[in-house]
Amino acid sequence: MLLSSQICLAQHSTLKFSDEPFGLEQQSMLVVPFQEKMYLSDANGELAKTNQMTTDQIIERFSNALDQSIYYAFRDRCQLTNFRNFDGDSVKSDLQYVYSKVDLEYELVKKDEKSKNGIQALKKKFSKKDKQKDAYDRGGIEGGEVVTRRDERERYMKTVVKEQSMLDSLHSRFHNEFILFLNELDFKVDYSDALAMQNMQYERELKVHFSLYAKSGEILATGISRTSLPATENDINLITSKYFPILAKNIFEALFPAEEEETSEAKVKLPWK
Repeated sequence: MLLSSQICLAQHSTLKFSDEPFGLEQQSMLVVPFQEKMYLSDANGELAKTNQMTTDQIIERFSNALDQSIYYAFRDRCQLTNFRNFDGDSVKSDLQYVYSKVDLEYELVKKDEKSKNGIQALKKKFSKKDKQKDAYDRGGIEGGEVVTRRDERERYMKTVVKEQSMLDSLHSRFHNEFILFLNELDFKVDYSDALAMQNMQYERELKVHFSLYAKSGEILATGISRTSLPATENDINLITSKYFPILAKNIFEALFPAEEEETSEAKVKLPWK
């Protein structure tokens, strides 16, 4: 990875597209859950066996748990709305409409974009040359043979809104000022500790990619929230109750940086602790 140890140890990292504060305080925010196809896991076999659940059931459980955890983390500072607050087939069709109006793109986590608190600031847009240099190279045909390459650099999965009319439609229905897109959920083996891997004492990493938009269509931030857990832990009840609140708290801290908090009472309160 092209990350410094400071960033690797951080539980969240956020790429900001403006130096201005987000302005989320006591504002309405709509949370859009990740698409089923954006759940990437190498642990599903063990999870399914331990919990007697199908992959679809696991995804639904994780998605619900993440939404609930985000609600508890943000509820004192934002007016949160979630698609799960509404019943009926219309919700599914609404989500499909949203998904059809966005693209998902990777943004490279650049080594020199860090600051002392682990939050990245994007000072200027990449030039076309920089984008080509940082592009994900999957390989191709070389000398008549198919060649694949493994790119270990970390990337943010970013939501790109294709049509402003979709955001206008969401605002008309939910009266939200901001939209928090949950872009991808990863649940994979952490290969960074070679010694732990050798001793079969490795951990897994839970990682959520997210993007924050204003209703105007301006992208404010894209980021990653992560936490680790023992690879032997496959109880989905424990995983969702113990580790998903950490993911939500990390997102909260990324969008409400400590320096923006005026008093200690303003800090997030976690009811599950």
